[in-house]
Amino acid sequence: VKSRQGDRLSESDLSKITDNELNTITASDIPFEESKKINLDECMQQLDNLVGLNSVKEAIRELADTLVIEQQRGNTQGLKPDHYLFLGNPGTGKTTVARILGNIMHTLGLLPSAKVVEVVKTDLVAPYVGQTAPKTRQMIDRAIGGVLFIDEAYTLDDGQFGTQDCMPELLTKLIDYKGRMVCVAAGYPHEMQNWLNSNSGLSSRFTRVINFDDYSAAELAQIFRNKAAKENIRLSAEADHAMLDHFIRLTSQKAPNFANAREAANYFDRVKLNQGRRLRQAMQSPGFDREELYIFKQQDMILA
Repeated sequence: VKSRQGDRLSESDLSKITDNELNTITASDIPFEESKKINLDECMQQLDNLVGLNSVKEAIRELADTLVIEQQRGNTQGLKPDHYLFLGNPGTGKTTVARILGNIMHTLGLLPSAKVVEVVKTDLVAPYVGQTAPKTRQMIDRAIGGVLFIDEAYTLDDGQFGTQDCMPELLTKLIDYKGRMVCVAAGYPHEMQNWLNSNSGLSSRFTRVINFDDYSAAELAQIFRNKAAKENIRLSAEADHAMLDHFIRLTSQKAPNFANAREAANYFDRVKLNQGRRLRQAMQSPGFDREELYIFKQQDMILA
């Protein structure tokens, strides 16, 4: 601000600048860039571009349609965005959808910005006595005007040190700031249900629930193909078949740590390493075709 004020004053006759002008900050001295506002169709396109999540897309579309109709009826004064529960396993797109939700709320004029403040337990709970409440307050205040996304929200009431001071602060602020921000609490379905049962005030704060299903093998395969396309890599027919078989095995024998879209990302990284090993020696031969750099073959898809 001082630098911008100095630049502004330097354009004037310095001999005529008064002490009052030297000690006055004007609006032009404040660095401010208004967040880019996209229209509702663009928000919906972002949603449609996500692989799978059909029930989530339907819920978000119903929400947007309802808000638009209420605005057309002239009910803008009474419109206050709700707080949400996003229930689903890791890697099901909860954070991504929260960002799109923020864009929708901003586009419809229900929130002044599309910012999303993402926090976990350690961002809200302090390691020392008496510090959790102000720390929680500070993080929530950062989200005013946008979306507060709390990942693994059930850990805020896990009985560990400091959590007893976090929940009362959160519950109070969710009421005080209703209409001024949207809070999205996300986590595993079972753990989140236990969290709701632990405090009767939570159900009255989080009035909307959106469930995120696990990805199917076909959807994981499409996520893999999309990642490859972004890097201009194509799969041979045999490689594509081997990739789909991998995800069929993975989804039919889900491990406790199954991570949905992250499984596709991790597999993609492993396949790239396999391709690198295969091509390292081939690149030394004089007849090497550089197109090979952009093709995954069947042998690349096999994990040791």
